[in-house]
Amino acid sequence: MTGADVALFYYAGHGVESHGLNYLVPVDAHPLDEADVFTQTTGISAVFDLMEKSGTRINLVLLAACRDNPFRDSGVRSTTSGLAQMQAPLGTLISFATQPRSVSLDGDDGHSPYSRALAEIMQRPGFGLFRTFNEVGLAVEKATHGQQLPWVSSSPINGNFYFAGKPAAIEASQAPAPPSGDALRRDIVTDCDRLAAMPYDTGRSPNLAGIEIDKIDVKAAAAACNDAMARYPDVARFAFEAGRVATARKDHAEARRLYEKAAGAGYAMAMNNIGGLYEGGQGVPVNDAEAARWYAKAVAAGEPIAMVDLGWLYETGHGVAKDLAEARRLYETAAKAGVPAAMNNLGLLYLYGKGVRRDYAEARRLFEQGSALGEPSAMNGLGAIYKDGASVPRDLKVARQWFEKAAALGDPEARQNLREMRR
Repeated sequence: MTGADVALFYYAGHGVESHGLNYLVPVDAHPLDEADVFTQTTGISAVFDLMEKSGTRINLVLLAACRDNPFRDSGVRSTTSGLAQMQAPLGTLISFATQPRSVSLDGDDGHSPYSRALAEIMQRPGFGLFRTFNEVGLAVEKATHGQQLPWVSSSPINGNFYFAGKPAAIEASQAPAPPSGDALRRDIVTDCDRLAAMPYDTGRSPNLAGIEIDKIDVKAAAAACNDAMARYPDVARFAFEAGRVATARKDHAEARRLYEKAAGAGYAMAMNNIGGLYEGGQGVPVNDAEAARWYAKAVAAGEPIAMVDLGWLYETGHGVAKDLAEARRLYETAAKAGVPAAMNNLGLLYLYGKGVRRDYAEARRLFEQGSALGEPSAMNGLGAIYKDGASVPRDLKVARQWFEKAAALGDPEARQNLREMRR
């Protein structure tokens, strides 16, 4: 793998979980007790270690191995069926044949439903990673009549990958024009970027995932961004990221000054964040109309996250006349750009029939898309789908699993749903 851009590991066979860790079982393994599991099988963590050391940019781990414990008759115990949940290292996508703690089906013709779907869909030209594995999941669910639901765990991945070639070129008119001058300069990467870049900011370096604002190391990031602004005064991104640092230390007046400086140079995400200051009343009086004006500027500059924020104002009628059709249009555009929050918001429109005909199946599809990209609110939506039996057989166990996953990522509604299920 050394020197490659992409590493792919595919395994079909038996897997077993022991003490919360997952192991792949070779055909000649015959453990007599759990100690033998550690010596006769291969830990999946070892695969991750090899990939990390290789320096590949994108790592794909495909596991058709979520089956019953094959050693129960030998006295080797596993506390659960299937494999344990795993977090994906940076730049990694893990595709499981079924959900954690669940058992997949082997199929009746030598090919499992997961492997069959994977082999067919990965040959479709223009299908990126998310679309490929989302379609695999839908195909397996359909083939098994809802008995098996594939699962994806992914960390932020920079760049695009297509199993069967890139999609047709996007029309030039669809692509947003970049800011003029040196406002972007993605080729320059500094510690300011590493410590304060914003997730989903289209102006950041493609080699960085970004960091949530509550995770910013304010002292270190402030020093790095001040240095970057001094060395590269024409790069608007550094003023924007310095504004994020100011927001993290709750100096909203300074954040607004820096955002306005970046916005004046055409930096789209800065326009969006100014809108956020007005919507949240951070350093300024709450003013939804002003928030909508700034969000609209960011949308015009091509920023997908701003489409979600502006769509929410149109959905709720805050600062603009309520317009569910416009909210839907904005959500759809952002969802096509890969924004998971847009997938969740659009799913909610279909779930409740707001501005569209109620469609539980479409809501579930959108929640599944958002969940595959790590959106906790979409996971909560899936939990609600299974709790209520909307377009799927009612399954409180699956509902609880989704609520638990969303709650672990901080979703307050999921935590409330779990409390209600325990009553």
